[in-house]
Amino acid sequence: MLAARPITQASCLGLGLRRSSALVLPHTARSVRVLATPERKDIGRTGKLQVVDPLRELEIAVQRPSNQLKELKQAQLYSWATLPMGGYVARLGAIFAFFFAFVGGPISYQTFDPLAQPLEWALSAAVGSGFVVAVVVLRIYLGWSYVGERLLSAAVPYEETGWYDGETFVKPPEVLTRDRLLGMYEVKPVMSKLRTTLIGTGAALGVCAVALTGLISAASDADGMYGRGAAAPPPPRAYTAGGPIFSDAVTDLGVLADDDEAAAAEAAAAGGIPGYCRDRMLRAAAGGQYCEKFDR
Repeated sequence: MLAARPITQASCLGLGLRRSSALVLPHTARSVRVLATPERKDIGRTGKLQVVDPLRELEIAVQRPSNQLKELKQAQLYSWATLPMGGYVARLGAIFAFFFAFVGGPISYQTFDPLAQPLEWALSAAVGSGFVVAVVVLRIYLGWSYVGERLLSAAVPYEETGWYDGETFVKPPEVLTRDRLLGMYEVKPVMSKLRTTLIGTGAALGVCAVALTGLISAASDADGMYGRGAAAPPPPRAYTAGGPIFSDAVTDLGVLADDDEAAAAEAAAAGGIPGYCRDRMLRAAAGGQYCEKFDR
């Protein structure tokens, strides 16, 4: 590659230029970049040398789709899509496992007991962790989709110094052919893999959500509550101002303090669980610390 050297504007027309040579006039006169192909003194079909402002050429080069594709393949997150299937799945699996263990699992534990309700706990944690994986894959997909569209387009917008002074770069035929080959053979296979991942992740999330909803609906108490704090069967026979009543032999909770037989009948009907532990309002008023051992 020939080094750039200052020349006069008149003398540049008589030189035999080679590929990638860049000839720059002094800044005080006029800064231009002259591009030429091997064994030719002209460029394109016009038979004239192409003169481009070097600063504008630099901005175009940075934002060219082919260069953006190189940056995409080198980026920490977006490069995952180019990995072999094993490495790609391993990284997504690592994200799922991390959020399952440190985010989804602990949050799910607040509602479902892993020992008494392992399936509900696992499904609840999996839904949250799977959603994070879907968001990550969607972010990767959007990045590759953006670059892919720019590769396949005949004209691409670019910014000279900011969003307010954008221009449009019309690709020469050879650049358009190269970019479309890159888009067809490098970007589209990656997007197909990402699209399949998104569909699979969405389907898995849907199945987990439907299964979890079915389990919760099938085992909810009379108030529609399920999990920790929900009332264990059987449901109360009646609700009074003093609290729930379970036994048919008891009509007023006030008699339990003086009638041992009525108290025993009420305790048996309630399954050995104090009545105030079966009512969320009374449990909250009492603090609930004595009811934890009765929770499922």
